[in-house]
Amino acid sequence: MPGEKTHQRLKELIAEFVLKYNYWGYLFSRIRRKPAYELPSIMGVAAEMDGTITMWYQPELVDLTDNRNLTVILEHEGMHLLGKHIPRLIRIIADETDRTKLMYKRDLWNFASDAASNNQSGVKDDLVVAGEAWPLIYPHSLAEKFGIPMPANKTAEWYYYELLKLKKDDMEQQAEQMKEFYKMLKNHLTWGKGLDKVPDPSSLSRKIDSFITDIIKESVKSFSKDRGNLPAHIRQLVEQALGPPYVPYYALIKKLIKGSRLSKFKRSPTKINRKRGYVFVIGDQEGIPEISPFPGRTRDFTFNVGVLIDTSGSMDVKWIGEGLSGVKNILEKDRHCHVTVMQVDTVVEDEYTPKRISDIKFEAKGRGGTELYPGLKRAKELGVDVCLAFTDGYCENINDIPRKLLPKKIIWVITPNGSPDKINKTGYVVRI
Repeated sequence: MPGEKTHQRLKELIAEFVLKYNYWGYLFSRIRRKPAYELPSIMGVAAEMDGTITMWYQPELVDLTDNRNLTVILEHEGMHLLGKHIPRLIRIIADETDRTKLMYKRDLWNFASDAASNNQSGVKDDLVVAGEAWPLIYPHSLAEKFGIPMPANKTAEWYYYELLKLKKDDMEQQAEQMKEFYKMLKNHLTWGKGLDKVPDPSSLSRKIDSFITDIIKESVKSFSKDRGNLPAHIRQLVEQALGPPYVPYYALIKKLIKGSRLSKFKRSPTKINRKRGYVFVIGDQEGIPEISPFPGRTRDFTFNVGVLIDTSGSMDVKWIGEGLSGVKNILEKDRHCHVTVMQVDTVVEDEYTPKRISDIKFEAKGRGGTELYPGLKRAKELGVDVCLAFTDGYCENINDIPRKLLPKKIIWVITPNGSPDKINKTGYVVRI
């Protein structure tokens, strides 16, 4: 069969990794490998619509490339898996309806994720594929190309948001040149492909995230059993991949609020009720309908946000301040939000509704033990649309509380050294 020799070669290379206690062999032995003769690059991981991951490869290019370069390429693709770059991209573009903007954001993410991966893996030399030079992308090459500072050792999100600050027209022109020059970027073109046919991209992202987490757990377990210690840069990525998501939590909050707002409506005296549109044809001679077609419905953009701030003794003052900064950000960015702030240790020590920045109380009350349920109960009574809870997670076991007694949507914002174990079954968990 065509390509069978190539498939066997990759299989043997991965088996050789396992025999030499190379972690990437343990990881890629759990990933499907399929030939793709139309693939514009030599190799690339991509998501399937069932939430799994496949390694696609171009047999002709693989056949003409030596094992040393194939090893670097496998490590490069492995870094994308450990960094969960595919599900993170899907989350970025999930709500984007404009195809041009979607492709633009995808390209920026491709640059950012490649720069982060190559920097973390410590690759120094460009590739040679089928006897031809294939340049890789690094933070310093982004800096040279776009004329902006791009320090090393940053996350893919950091590089992505820096690139977003560039002028769009200049960026689009540069992006096309970048894709021509950095050929490895071509294997990312399928990362967002087919999303328009998926009813819920966010759900697909979670499935892919879960699939990657499972294969990382399995591969680390097998590797540790045989070998022991992972290389430092891989261990760091594994810990991040298996832990709570490290994402800009303001972006997550905005996304959740946006989704809920699109489903909220209110009565409007200036909007026609579509169900009563027929009344215009049954009016009297003057054309005045006998039944009023008003009021209709319009979207309700008001939103009730409960901000619960853990002010117990285990919370550092700077993280309490971070929660209050979150309140400040909401007030500055969103005039439709109604915010209620609750400072909680074992009881609700303080509750107030700031209308402007000057209303925020920056002094912390409480500083005793930690029981967050009184604050969650109060948020439930207030009927908030979403409750943001800033805490270190060292509290009573919230997971044991019946879900019906808690606010309908909770976002847990955890401090860097906090623990999500007692709260992670009740809402989204994001680490600062």
